[in-house]
Amino acid sequence: MNVIFGFLTALLFSLSLSGDLPYATIQRGMESNDAHAIVGLGKDKILLQVPGSDGAYPLSQAEMILTSFFQKNPKGTFVFRYKNTRSVEGNGTVIGSYISKGNSYRSTFQFRSGKYETKLESLSIVKE
Repeated sequence: MNVIFGFLTALLFSLSLSGDLPYATIQRGMESNDAHAIVGLGKDKILLQVPGSDGAYPLSQAEMILTSFFQKNPKGTFVFRYKNTRSVEGNGTVIGSYISKGNSYRSTFQFRSGKYETKLESLSIVKE
């Protein structure tokens, strides 16, 4: 049993150190309006800019604000416009369009690399 647990722990740890940005999580989170999954990509606080809110928020408050945005703009589609790989410093940017109720919102995700993992630093959703 310990061998299996050790293997799974090593596998999960190695996946968390990978250099890829979480494109699939972003895509699923935006299209399924899962604010928890998106905000869960952050560390302690997230710089959040959505219509009606702008500031640095703890994860729980950022989740409430993003949930409110999704309630007003439900079940949209999300299309990536720009994906970059992490820079030498470990930072990365993802830009996409979230389209709901005939409105398009440019969504910009900024990631910063920490000692062991890359975390969401800021999220901006502005009407195009």
